Amino acid sequence: MGKKGGGRVRVKQMGGPKMPANPLADLAIPPEEMIHLPTKPDSNSGVLVWPMSETFTMDYKEFSAIYPNYLDSNKTVKLGRRIAVKDALPEPTIQDIHEALVSLNIRHAIQPHKGYSRDASSRWDNSGRVLVDLVGAVESGVMDMNPDGAFDLGEDIPDMDNIENYQNKENKKGGGTGKKQLLRQLAQIVRDLPSRQKRLEEKIKMLEEEKLKAAKAEKVATKTGGSSGGGGNRKKKGKKKK
Repeated sequence: MGKKGGGRVRVKQMGGPKMPANPLADLAIPPEEMIHLPTKPDSNSGVLVWPMSETFTMDYKEFSAIYPNYLDSNKTVKLGRRIAVKDALPEPTIQDIHEALVSLNIRHAIQPHKGYSRDASSRWDNSGRVLVDLVGAVESGVMDMNPDGAFDLGEDIPDMDNIENYQNKENKKGGGTGKKQLLRQLAQIVRDLPSRQKRLEEKIKMLEEEKLKAAKAEKVATKTGGSSGGGGNRKKKGKKKK
C-alpha cells in the first residue's frame, strides 16, 4: 500500500487507465451534420401596408382581420370559412386578397406570420392575414353597413353546435351586407386574378412531374427486384442419371 516515513504513510493509488470524460463522445453528431431549424418569426413582425405612402402613419389596430380561411372552399365552417361554398374558392392566399383589395382601392395591412386560431395548419400552411379598413370601404361605397349599423361579421359567426343548419342557411343567402358582402366580392375578384391562375398552373405542373418521377422510380424498383429475386431459386437443367 505505501511506505512508512516520519510517521506518515504515503498511499499510492492503483488502478487501470482513466475513463474518458464522455464515453459517448464518439457517437456525437458533428456540428456540420446537425439539422438547424429556423427560428420562429414574431407573429407581429413583417407588417406591410397599402398604400405604401402610409407605411409610417397608418394606424391599423382597429382594422378588421380577413384570413384566407374565410374564403377557402376547402375549409369547413369550423375551420373558418365565412361564405357559402358556391361563393368561395380553393386555396386563396394573402397575396390574392391583397391584390383584390388594391383593385377596390381599400386600405389594408398584411401580417404574413399570423395564423387562424381554429385551424392549426394555417400557422405553417398558407399563413398570414390581412387587416382591412372597413370604415373606408363603407365610405367609398364598396360595401354597405348592416341594418344595425355594424359592418363586421357579428351575428354571422356560426354556432358550433349547429353547423349543418348554418351551412344550409348560408347556401340560400345572396350578396348580403357588411363584411360578408366584401368577402364575396374579394372571392369573385381573386378567382380571375392572372397571378393566381399562373400559380395554380405551376402547382398542377409540379404535381404531375412528381407523379411521373414516383411512377418511374416504382417501375425501376419493381424491375430490379424481379430480376434479382427469381434467379436464386432456379434449378440447373441436366441429364438424368440412369
